[in-house]
Amino acid sequence: MMDKLLRIVGNVTFVSTLAVAGCSSSSDATPSADTPMTVQQHAVANQGWVHKNGVTYYMPHYMGTRFMSYPEVKPDIQMVYRRGPVLVAPKMYLIIWGYELAGDPSRVKPLLKQYAKVIGGSQYNNIYTQYSQIISGVQTYITNPSNQFGAIWSDDANKVPAHPRDAQIAAEAIKGVAHFGYDPNGSYVVATPHLHSSSGFGTLWCAYHGSTIFEGKVISYTDLPYIPDAGASCGANFTSPPPDETSVNEGVTIVEGEEYGESVTDPNPPSGWYNKFYGEIGDICAWQNIVNDPFGSKSYTSQPMFSNASGFCVHSYP
Repeated sequence: MMDKLLRIVGNVTFVSTLAVAGCSSSSDATPSADTPMTVQQHAVANQGWVHKNGVTYYMPHYMGTRFMSYPEVKPDIQMVYRRGPVLVAPKMYLIIWGYELAGDPSRVKPLLKQYAKVIGGSQYNNIYTQYSQIISGVQTYITNPSNQFGAIWSDDANKVPAHPRDAQIAAEAIKGVAHFGYDPNGSYVVATPHLHSSSGFGTLWCAYHGSTIFEGKVISYTDLPYIPDAGASCGANFTSPPPDETSVNEGVTIVEGEEYGESVTDPNPPSGWYNKFYGEIGDICAWQNIVNDPFGSKSYTSQPMFSNASGFCVHSYP
C-alpha cells in the first residue's frame, strides 16, 4: 500500500494517479455466459490482482481529495465499455467496522443507513441506467430499483487496525459478504471508524473501490474511511448542508455517492465503463458543481456524475 501511495505522490495530475491506482488498460476480460463474475474471467495474466495474507484483491481505484489536480473536462469525452459486467440491479451493503469502540462523533452510521435507504429510484441514481453490459451477446442495462439498501452490519468483534491495509479491507469485505450472503449486484461498503483509516486518507484520497474474491466469485467493495476526519479535504463545509446532513459530515454522501456510482458502472475497475484519460464516471466530475440533491423526501450533498448521453457532468437523467 505504501509503495502505491508513494507512486501517487510522484504524479502531478489526477489522471496519472488513476493510471497508478489500479487502472490497467490491458485487463479487459471478456466474461463468459455465466454470471456472476469468476476469477478465471478476470485474472487475465494476473494483471492487477494481488494475493496477500490469504486474500486476493484487485489494485484499488482511488477518489482523490478535493485539493488534487484534475484535468479539464473536454466536450468530446465518452466513457468506453470494456466488456466486463456491471451491477444491473444494484444494492448497497454497509459493513460498519469497529464504530462501537472508536465512537461515531459525527453520526456517520445513521447518515449512511438513511442515505442507502432513499437513493433507489432517484433521478440522481437514474444516471446509471444509460450504461449497460454485454454478456454473451446479450445487452442488459443497469436498473434503478426503488430499494437499493441491501443491509447493514456492525462488526465490533474484529479489532480495526490503526491503518488498515488493502488486504485487511478486502478481508473485512469478505466477512461482510459471508454475513449478508453473496449478491452478484452488491456493492459492499467497508466503513472504517473514527481515527482508523488506511494510509493516505485525507492527504491523497478520500475513498477507494476495488474487487476481491469470495468463494471463487468477484465482489465489488469500497473502503470508506471516517470521512469527517479529513475535514475540508474530503468535503466538510463544502456548501450549505441540507437539513438531513451537517457541514461536518456532508462529505460522507459526496464521497460514498461517487464511489457507489463507480462501483455500479465499473465494479471491477477498469473492466466496466471507463475512460483511459479521465477514469470512471465520477472521476471526470470530481469535486465540481457540488449541490444538495433530492432523494425522495430527503436531500443530500452530491457531486455530479458523467453522462455519456449528455456528454457532460449531470445530477439527474434523463
